[in-house]
Amino acid sequence: MAVVSDDHAHERFCAEGLSLPASASPRVITHDEVRQHNGRGGENFWAVVDGYVVDATDMVNSHPGGLKKLLTTDAAGVGASGKAFGFSFTRGRNAHFPQTGKSFHEGVQAFLNGRGEPFLPPVEVTFSSHGKVVILGRLQS
Repeated sequence: MAVVSDDHAHERFCAEGLSLPASASPRVITHDEVRQHNGRGGENFWAVVDGYVVDATDMVNSHPGGLKKLLTTDAAGVGASGKAFGFSFTRGRNAHFPQTGKSFHEGVQAFLNGRGEPFLPPVEVTFSSHGKVVILGRLQS
């Protein structure tokens, strides 16, 4: 794992390996559906973080790294895996401060513990003054 500095990332907050409770049924979202919500032209912007699809539209105007950086989240060279949709708050060269990873991890746990018919309901995750994302579902494998 490449870590930017000692104050960035913390693998224990990676949400990718969280187990689905037996009662959980997240919406499965395709790669194409994510690509359709690319944030260009005023559209919603969806990103994939640790395998979870999030609506990050609220962050388009508030992300501290800027719009250009935010809109590249789903690109192959940006994430921790080197593959498209491989972004993580806790791994790779774009790892964030531990509190960001912790907030997202807790949000995914809340999402997985939600009760929805027929799918789990979306869950909002707020990142201090930088905006929020809404967890929508899991990326199709």
